[in-house]
Amino acid sequence: MDNILLQQVEETKTYQETSETELKKIDENKNTLDMLTDSIRNVSALSEKSNKILEAHFGPYPVRSCRHVMTSGQYVIHVGLNLQPLKVLCEQTMFEGGWTVIQQRFDGSVDFYRNWTEYRNGFGTLDGEFWLGLEYLHQMTRNRPHELMVEMKDFRGNYGYSKYGEFEIGSESEMYVLKKLGKYSGTGGDSMWENEGMMFTTFDRDNDKSNSLNCAEDHHGAWWFWSCTASNLNGKYPDEYGSMSWYNFVGKWDWRALSYSRMMIRDIIN
Repeated sequence: MDNILLQQVEETKTYQETSETELKKIDENKNTLDMLTDSIRNVSALSEKSNKILEAHFGPYPVRSCRHVMTSGQYVIHVGLNLQPLKVLCEQTMFEGGWTVIQQRFDGSVDFYRNWTEYRNGFGTLDGEFWLGLEYLHQMTRNRPHELMVEMKDFRGNYGYSKYGEFEIGSESEMYVLKKLGKYSGTGGDSMWENEGMMFTTFDRDNDKSNSLNCAEDHHGAWWFWSCTASNLNGKYPDEYGSMSWYNFVGKWDWRALSYSRMMIRDIIN
């Protein structure tokens, strides 16, 4: 009987020692986990602080395109190799989002009767009326397929949109030719059917097909004029016929002036 009791005592002692060892290991593991958690928090805080410092000096970290942001607003995107990142206006609420705004007009506060250099480099401000710039359009559309969306409204309150399945702009040496303009769909009418394959024209760089005049001068704007055009979204702003216009706007087939236009492009994901 004494031997049995002695054996039970020994087993109990061994069990207690094993339990204490395991508890000690658990406590050590907990301490290690706490240390790792603290380290992760410190790294996250440091990363956030670094990002804020970088953003303060160089602006927000660039994204590939407006498809990679969550809300509408101004973001910095990668445009192309050997080019500085570009701040753009992204539209995420209309037409399933992912759009980069390349032209916007709504009150006539910015004069769009500009020369070649200004249309190449862009002008205006993203929180107002602006033209993004032909060189940026070329760089953005040269390596990845894009589509085009055009929104319009006239002074009577009529609204329409015109979507084109492809959109590509050539280089400056190609006079920023409209290389591709895909199939039309929408409610605004197709007024760019004759612009595909046309080079860009400004009042100081006549690249249109007209033999008698400079279409940019005649239409007081700049565009991929043919001879001359059925669309003139960069024309003068006043509420009068022949101004900023879209000839086939909502099927009306007239030169009524527009009060609003917005051109947007989006990279195509197959």
